[in-house]
Amino acid sequence: MTQPLHSSVANRILVLVALLALTPVLLLVVELPTRNASLTFLGSPLSINLTTDSLLILFLPVLTIAGVDWVLRDHPDVQAGEVPFLFPFWMAPGLSALALALLLTRLTSWPAWIAVLLIGIVVLGLLIVAEYHTISPNAPAYPLARLTVTGLSYLIAFGLFTLIYSTRERSAITATGALLVAVALALDLLAPHIIGLRQATLFALIVGWLVGQATWALNYWNISNWSAGVLLLTMFYVAVGIAQQHFQERLTRGILIEFAVVTLLALVMAWQLAGVR
Repeated sequence: MTQPLHSSVANRILVLVALLALTPVLLLVVELPTRNASLTFLGSPLSINLTTDSLLILFLPVLTIAGVDWVLRDHPDVQAGEVPFLFPFWMAPGLSALALALLLTRLTSWPAWIAVLLIGIVVLGLLIVAEYHTISPNAPAYPLARLTVTGLSYLIAFGLFTLIYSTRERSAITATGALLVAVALALDLLAPHIIGLRQATLFALIVGWLVGQATWALNYWNISNWSAGVLLLTMFYVAVGIAQQHFQERLTRGILIEFAVVTLLALVMAWQLAGVR
């Protein structure tokens, strides 16, 4: 951001980014036997194959969350006890790592795999730095950091909504997955350390419920993955935006018209992408 990081924080971020970059590479040389796990979810039997790809999808977000917490605990406000909780700051980096892991497991071309890994690590590093600067609302770097977190969060939301819908799994799985992603990202975007955890959690749950219901409905409509991603992102953007404007006491007719225009443009774009698989 616009404010230099303390050397200890910069070192922690560099160490974390290096670990995140090496993890997918190391797992490539690990050969694990395939395991099959069966369970019943909402009355339906589910079968899950546990492979090296599954390990990457699980381990990379967990490592990211643990690393982000380690970095943020070096912040002066955190050490002074002025920030009562850190978990909302984990959400965007953790889900970014999840999206990166999902993409890496789907790529078969080595050049594409390496390019996605490098881009993903750069995005993760930028996001971690931005999250660090959003802890203190009075810091000079806060506006740019908040803008960075917001922009990347919407990009992550679009990527994960599209990936989740593209699985074409049952609604119990895809709708639940989209709901959890929306709740987690909304909780970060609503800045609960500023407006209060209770209010932020309530509105995040409402946002997640709306996105989950939209996902459930889209599963009955045979549209392209990109169209579904655009529509779910629009639902997420409008719901979070209305909540943010409500807290800032700026929810006017003009703002509602703006959201209506964005929704209309999204519908047009989704229609244009309907034939793109």
